[in-house]
Amino acid sequence: MGLTRRDFLERTGLALAVWGAGDMGLSILVNRYRKVLAEPTRRKLALLVGINQYQGVALSGCVTDVELQRELLIYRFGFQPQDILTLTDQQATRAAIATAFISHLTEQAQSGDVVIFHFSGYGGTVATGASLEEMQPSLVPVDGLVGDGESAVSSDLLEETLGLLVRSLQTDKVTTILDTSYTYPGKSLLGNLRIRTRPTTSPIQPDKAELVFQEQLLNKISPRLHLSRSSQSSLPGIHLAATTPSRMATEVRWNGFSAGLFTCALTRHLWQAAPATSLQVIFSRTKTQVEQLAGQEQQPQLSGQKSQEVSLQPYNLPVTTPGVDGVVTEVEDGGKAAQIWLAGLPAPLLEHYGVNSLFTLVEFSSTGENQSPVYLQLTAKEGLTVRAKLYRVDSAPEALEAAPVIKVGQFVQERVRVLPRNIGLTVALDSNLERIERVDAISAFTAIPRVSSAIAGEQSADYLFSKIQTTPSTQVAAATNLSGIMATPTPAQSAYGLFSLGQDAIPNTAGEGGEAVKFAVRRLIPKLQTLLATKLLNLTVNETSSQLAVRMTLERLNPQPQALLRKETWVLSQAAKPGSTPTPAETGGLLSLPIGSRIQYRMENRSDHPLYPVLLGLDSSSNLIALYAPPTQTADHPTAQPALAMDQPDGQTVALMPPVFRSIAPGEVLTLPPTFPSFQWALNGPPGLMETYLICSRAPLTQTQTILETALHSAGNNPAFYPLPNPMEVAQAVLQDLHQASDTAAKVVGTTPDFFALDVTAWASLRFVYQVV
Repeated sequence: MGLTRRDFLERTGLALAVWGAGDMGLSILVNRYRKVLAEPTRRKLALLVGINQYQGVALSGCVTDVELQRELLIYRFGFQPQDILTLTDQQATRAAIATAFISHLTEQAQSGDVVIFHFSGYGGTVATGASLEEMQPSLVPVDGLVGDGESAVSSDLLEETLGLLVRSLQTDKVTTILDTSYTYPGKSLLGNLRIRTRPTTSPIQPDKAELVFQEQLLNKISPRLHLSRSSQSSLPGIHLAATTPSRMATEVRWNGFSAGLFTCALTRHLWQAAPATSLQVIFSRTKTQVEQLAGQEQQPQLSGQKSQEVSLQPYNLPVTTPGVDGVVTEVEDGGKAAQIWLAGLPAPLLEHYGVNSLFTLVEFSSTGENQSPVYLQLTAKEGLTVRAKLYRVDSAPEALEAAPVIKVGQFVQERVRVLPRNIGLTVALDSNLERIERVDAISAFTAIPRVSSAIAGEQSADYLFSKIQTTPSTQVAAATNLSGIMATPTPAQSAYGLFSLGQDAIPNTAGEGGEAVKFAVRRLIPKLQTLLATKLLNLTVNETSSQLAVRMTLERLNPQPQALLRKETWVLSQAAKPGSTPTPAETGGLLSLPIGSRIQYRMENRSDHPLYPVLLGLDSSSNLIALYAPPTQTADHPTAQPALAMDQPDGQTVALMPPVFRSIAPGEVLTLPPTFPSFQWALNGPPGLMETYLICSRAPLTQTQTILETALHSAGNNPAFYPLPNPMEVAQAVLQDLHQASDTAAKVVGTTPDFFALDVTAWASLRFVYQVV
C-alpha cells in the first residue's frame, strides 16, 4: 500500500515545518518526501509482554513498561495501534506468548519490515541436559513457577526458544528488549529497588510442552541457523538487555508509578533523541542513568548481529522529529483540554512537577504565518499522565476562541517549570533493620525538617538507611579466667549509614559499631542537608528543554588533552548534523576517571545575549563545592588573579576562583578553572561519584553570589575551594535567583509564594556525573 502525502507528513511530523520553512526549506522537505515515497513501505510490528501479577511474589512495574513502549512506538516511531499486540498479567502465559509471536510477528513480518519484541517480568534459570547440571536462562510467564515450591517443573519460555523464534522471522530489522534478570541473590530487594529474578534457589526443570515446541521450531529452521542458536550475539538484529546474565535487573518505585529502571531510562532517552542521535549514544545514556541508581549491580547490555554497525538507528527506524517531553494522548472539553503522556521528562522531576506548569503545544499555521505560542497548563497529575487545559498568554475570551483545537498526537515541550518550595528528602529504611530499629529510625527522621522515612520497597525514596556489621574485635575481653579458658571475643556490632537506592555507600556516613539508631540519625543531619541541596540542584537540570544555547565539555588534560563528556542544551543538540563524532563517554556508559586525572570544564555561550554562570558540585566525599567564574581584564579588573589550590583533609584537591560573578558574552568560551602553568585541577580522591552542575541565567545570580561570598569570608578567605558549610541556603538561593529571572512567567502562570516558577527561556542547567576510581 502506498504512502499518501498526508500519511507521510503526519508520521514524520514534517507537517509542522512544511508551511513555515520558506522556499529553500520547503524544497528540501519536498525532496525528502519524494524520496520516502519512492521507497517501499515497511510495516512495523510489535509484541509487548509485561507481567506484574505472578502468583505469590508480584512485581509492580512491568505493565508500565509495556505502556512506556507502546506510547513511544505509536507517537515517536509511527507504529499503527493495531500492529502492536500487548500481553499483560493473566494474558501472558507461555503458550500465549509463543502463539502471539508466531501469529503476530513470524507470519506477518516480511523482509525489510521492522519488528519489536519486549518482555518485562521475572527471569530465571532451568536445568537442562541429561544430568540436569546445565543451566539455561529463561523468561517466566504468568503460569511459570515463582518461589520455592514442591513442583520442580515450570512452564518457562527458554531464551534458546526465544532465539529460535527471532531467527524464524523473515526480517533482520528486529529489536529484542528484555527487562529481566536470571541471577537470584537470595533477596527480593536491592536497597529500594525490586529485583526481577525469580525468587527461588530450588532447581527448576522446563515443561515438556516447551521442549516439544522448541523441537518444532528447530525442524522449521535451517541447520545453518540451528548451529548458532546458543549465542545471543548471533541473534538477528539488535538485542537490548537490562543487565548481563550474572547481574540483576531492577524496577524502581516513583511517586505514582513503578517501572523497570532500564525501560524507563531507555524510553525517556528515545523521546528526547535528536534526529542525528545513534542507538549507541542513546544506549550509553540509558546505561549511565541505570548505573547512577543501581551501581555495578545492574549493567545493561547491547548485542546482536547488527550491534557493531556504525550509527545504528534506534529500533531500526529513523528519528525524524526533534526531541520532545511528551505527547497528547486524549482530547477533552471539545479540544480545549487534554491528557498528556510525559515519558520524556525525568521521573524524579515529574514527581515534583507542580500544578500551573506550562507546556508549549507544537502548533503552526497552515497559511504559513507565524502564530502566537499556544500553551497547555497543567491542572492535575497521576503517574506519567497529566491533565492540562488550553492556555493563552492573551487570556481574553476571543483569544481562547481563536486558539487551535488540541489534537491527539501533538507533541509538547516544557516551557515553565513549577516546583514547590518545601521539597523534602525521603529515606527508605532497609529490610535488614529489625523492627525496633525501624521504629527508632522513623521517630528520629520525623524530627528532622524536610526529611521523612519509608519502608524499603514500598514507596519512592531518595536514599537508603541501612546497617552494616563492623569487623569483630581481635582483642579478647580478658586474657583468661581462673580456669585458664580464653574469654569469648567481642561480638560484631552494627553500624549505620546512608546508601544509594542500589545500596552503594554514601561516603563519610558510616558510624562506629554499637551506636544507637537515634544517635546515628542525628549524626547524619548535616549530610542529609547536603543531599537535599543536591536534589534541589538536580531539579533545575533542563538540558532537554532549555532555550538558551549553551554547551559544556569536560576535558582531561593528562596524559594528553581530550574531550571526555559533552553536554548541550536542546537548541544545540537538535541542530547537530548526522554523523557528528560523539565523545568517548557518549558511547561507553558511566565515565570513570582515575585518581590523579587533571580536568577542566569548557563553557560555550552560543546564545545571542550574555549569561551569568555558576558551577556547583557534589564531590566524591559528598561535600557541596563551588567553582567561581574568574574576572576578565577590564578597567575594573586590570588583572586576572590565578586560581589557587589546596589539598583537603579527605584528599580531594579543590580550587577557588576569585569570587567575582560576571556575565559570559555571546560567543565567548570560558575555561573553568582557567589554565595556568602553576595550577591544574586534579582529582585526588577518594573514590566515588562526582556530580557537577553548570547553572546559567539571563539575569545575575545575586542571592547565590551573596551567599557564596559570605561562605568564603566565614572561612577566613582561605585560598582553597572550601566545602560549602550551608548547602541548603545555596540551593534555595539558586532556585530563587532562577525564579526571579523568570519573573514574567511566574506572574503569567499565577504561582503562589509557595512555589518557584522557572521559564526555560531564562535559564540552562547541565549536569555531569562521573566515577572517580
